[in-house]
Amino acid sequence: MIKAILFDWHGVLVESDKNNIVREHILYNKLKNNTASKDEIIEIAKSFKKYEPLWEVLPELKKYFKMCVVNNGPKSTCEYWDQYYGYSEFMDFVNSEAEGVEKPAPEIYKIACERLGVNTDEVIYMDDNCGFPEETERLDMKFIHWDSTESGFRKFKKYLLENMNIEL
Repeated sequence: MIKAILFDWHGVLVESDKNNIVREHILYNKLKNNTASKDEIIEIAKSFKKYEPLWEVLPELKKYFKMCVVNNGPKSTCEYWDQYYGYSEFMDFVNSEAEGVEKPAPEIYKIACERLGVNTDEVIYMDDNCGFPEETERLDMKFIHWDSTESGFRKFKKYLLENMNIEL
C-alpha cells in the first residue's frame, strides 16, 4: 500500500523560467563552486516557477500521503526555496549535499523514507530524470517518469485513480 510520495524538485514541483535559462545556468555553476553571493542564491531560488496544477492538489495529497522532496543540489538554496515556495507546509526536504549522498544512490531514498517513517515499497517516486527507475525499482518503489510536467502529472493522476481510487 502506498503511504508516501517522494518528489524531485526541478522538473516536477518547479519548472525553469525559459526566459532565464542562461542566467540560471551561470548562477547554478556558481552555487556548485561555492562562489555565489547571498543575493545570487536568492536569485536562483526565485528563478523557478511552481508547477501550479501539482501545487494545487498538495493539500488533498497531504490527507492521504506523507511527502518529501529528494533533491540533488546545493543546500544553500533550500531555506530560500521554502521561503519563496512554502514546501514545508506539505512535505519534508532531503538534500543531497546536506546528506552527503546523491540520487540515484539508494541511500538518499532510504533517508527520505526513514524521515517519513515508511518502507521503500510504500512509496511513489516521481522524477523528470529517466535514469533513476532502475535504482528505485531495486528498492521496490513505484517510479513515475515526468517526461514533461503535463505528461508526468497525467500519469500520476491516472496511477492514483486506477490503483488507489483517488481522483484529483
